[in-house]
Amino acid sequence: MLRIVLFVLTNLAIMLVLSVVASIFGLDRWAYAHAHINMSGLLVWCALFGMGGSLISLLLSKTMAKMSVGAQVITQPRDANEQWLFSTISHHAQNAGIGMPQIAIYDAPDMNA
Repeated sequence: MLRIVLFVLTNLAIMLVLSVVASIFGLDRWAYAHAHINMSGLLVWCALFGMGGSLISLLLSKTMAKMSVGAQVITQPRDANEQWLFSTISHHAQNAGIGMPQIAIYDAPDMNA
């Protein structure tokens, strides 16, 4: 939830800076005079499309990452190695005061974490 709030605040700050810069340099008046473009409306449309696309990307990123490498999510350890991994991550999560993260493994010659 915090990441979405920070995401929205960052995008609003960018829109504010862009509107101030456009106003200082007269870009808003020039765009309206030459092409009848309302900068406020343009900023709102850009925000909707920009934030919408970014939110969709954010929500799909974990699923796409797991699918791209063929990762298998571990909910119940099947052997000693998975049990060690599961208990180690659980221990670290408890020490950090966060919830248990989703654990996934995939077959690769390089190390993956």
